[in-house]
Amino acid sequence: MRRIAVIDSTPLISLTHLELAASLTLFFDIIYVPSAVQREVNTKHRFRYHLRKLYKTGVFQRCLTADPTRIELLRVELDEGEAEALVQAQEKSATYFIGDDKRAREISEGQGLTAIGTVRLLARLSLERGGEDAAKLVRKLRKDLKFRVSEAVIEEAIGMASKPI
Repeated sequence: MRRIAVIDSTPLISLTHLELAASLTLFFDIIYVPSAVQREVNTKHRFRYHLRKLYKTGVFQRCLTADPTRIELLRVELDEGEAEALVQAQEKSATYFIGDDKRAREISEGQGLTAIGTVRLLARLSLERGGEDAAKLVRKLRKDLKFRVSEAVIEEAIGMASKPI
């Protein structure tokens, strides 16, 4: 069974900043990057070069705009990237949503997706690769990108690190 995910901008920006985005190939066969997410990371963070490198892995794939009506319905509660990711997850038969927004995660789980956040990925990557401690990586994100996450979420993610993604 292919492990297919869609990714929102915050995890993509964070993992790219830490030079860990390509490591997601350990967990997923395909990661779709919605158009709105591509625009956001290119506009705000000038990651065009990084995205091109990720696309060359074959795991990260551009995803065309999904059904605009369904996106607009979700825009009542979510930003454009999250809404587009959730619609595309259904259209692409994805089973995972990689995102940090609490409401987007709740909606994704209601759609039958497994929601995975940045900190959970960092904890699992730390365990898998024997790399830097997840808490240290989160501190770096907080300092460099003003990444916001509660200590409770960090502790929970680290506690779940041994559980496979």
